[in-house]
Amino acid sequence: MTATAGDLSDGIRMEIPVVRYQTPETVGSSGVVAGTSVVEAIYVPSSATDDGELSVTLDPSLGAGLLEGLRYLEHFPYECNEQTVSRFLPNLFTVRALQELNISDPDLERSLSYQIGIGAQQLISRQNFDGGWGYWPGQESSPFITAYVLWGLNSADALGYPVSIDNRNRAADYLTNAFIAPSDAANAWQLNEMAFMHYVLTDMGRGDAGRMSTLYDGRERLAVYGKAFLALAMHAMDASDPRVQTLMDDLAGAVNLTAAGASWREDAIDFMTLGSDARSTAIALAAFTRIRPDAPILPNVVRWLMSARTAGVWATTQENAWSIIALTDYMVQRGELAADYAWQTTLNDGELGSGRFDNTNILASTTLRTAITELLRDQANLLRIRRDNDSGQLYYTTYLTYNLDALAVAPLDRGIIVDRRFALDGATVSSAAVGDIISVTVTIVAPTDLYHVMVETPIPAGVEPVDPNLAATSPDFYGPPDLTPVNPAQGGWGAWTPSFTDYRDDKVTLFATYLPAGAYEYTFLVRASLPGEFRVLPVHGEMMYFPEVWGRSGGAVFTVRR
Repeated sequence: MTATAGDLSDGIRMEIPVVRYQTPETVGSSGVVAGTSVVEAIYVPSSATDDGELSVTLDPSLGAGLLEGLRYLEHFPYECNEQTVSRFLPNLFTVRALQELNISDPDLERSLSYQIGIGAQQLISRQNFDGGWGYWPGQESSPFITAYVLWGLNSADALGYPVSIDNRNRAADYLTNAFIAPSDAANAWQLNEMAFMHYVLTDMGRGDAGRMSTLYDGRERLAVYGKAFLALAMHAMDASDPRVQTLMDDLAGAVNLTAAGASWREDAIDFMTLGSDARSTAIALAAFTRIRPDAPILPNVVRWLMSARTAGVWATTQENAWSIIALTDYMVQRGELAADYAWQTTLNDGELGSGRFDNTNILASTTLRTAITELLRDQANLLRIRRDNDSGQLYYTTYLTYNLDALAVAPLDRGIIVDRRFALDGATVSSAAVGDIISVTVTIVAPTDLYHVMVETPIPAGVEPVDPNLAATSPDFYGPPDLTPVNPAQGGWGAWTPSFTDYRDDKVTLFATYLPAGAYEYTFLVRASLPGEFRVLPVHGEMMYFPEVWGRSGGAVFTVRR
């Protein structure tokens, strides 16, 4: 739209997304071309629609392979305090690595400067009166989140992006006061949290050797990532401390060696500190790169981490952040920026692409794409990647992305059950008239205690949410939403407000830092605004930092009458 008045003019361009009524599915494989060739077999499900594709990405170095993870973090759609730090922290370490390797990337540096400027302002404005931060603005301070935010701000300041020392000191004081005696820790995750706090405070120059010694004495209760953080903290205090090597020996003895590489598996996942096996593997890699850089298992750990991605990224913001940080440190330590070979990729004996990697394009990725309609449906499609010599590395990632009709998708329970109901004047409806206020009730069933839950509830394109946070919303007919237990055996009927609710044009997203086992209903209101028949995508719920626990509802059709 443009407007002109004499010599004056102005204009605006708006993009309106058109979303297919489908649920996307992605499967893939990653690895390193060892020797001169590798072969992958690809099967296309018979129920897949015709609008998917096969993509093959080739990376001549870790630096090139990490760019997709950086883009994922930069454009992550939500902004709790952890996600705000994760948006700029991996970029920060990537820029530092490139500087140490005498490589300049002006675009990345400009993007980083912008992200830190915005992120630091947001974080400082959200700092609680006690000096700490919670997961969401205004939430009670958490030692783990405070340590993560403080580490991000300290790292930014150290690389030349100034951050107020007063704010950082207040956070450090909060952490110092948050320590407890290890013997008083009822849960092992509290010990791992304190190990991370030691690491951050030591990096800031405020380490406490006495408290570290006390935690070391109880190290048998520490998880893999807790031992790695404590080793890094003690190594920073005194690199010759023999207890550091004891911790590293414990880590070396716990590594899992498989055909996919080397990794670590936790006996139990610390949901309170956003843990996962992939994140623990990345943190352990960071410890080995710093303390035992010549350990022979490191290339296999790198191979496992690179193969643990889906569509070029790891499963959570924490996994992406720590994997990128650890891999950039490894890249600098090994000087892994050398390549000089020709490559060729074939699919079912037809050439998909070819080229050459050398020092002129060491940070460039090459992505080859084939429409799903070009693939065989009833047999394996053979993808072969060749290189003419073994000078340098060649990482590959291949993904088959396809779609399923949303109406044909059945509800699915993978550890959380979600459903959705539209109602008007208390009665369930599938249609309404323009101007009607419709209640949308989301049912959430948690068979076990869940942590950091996200439930995305799409709404029909012909309605818009009534946001209670807006001053224009009348309080006469809309009160604050509550997430209310509907199973008296699981905590009674008392109202329980979600940690954060995000209202958008196309969906309402609920976040719960902790969701006890039980059945819940969450109700919000929408206003019918545009007549038509609209298809509504399924509700999707998941544990954000352990996405293997997830669930979805079925799709729906909703009609808005004139």
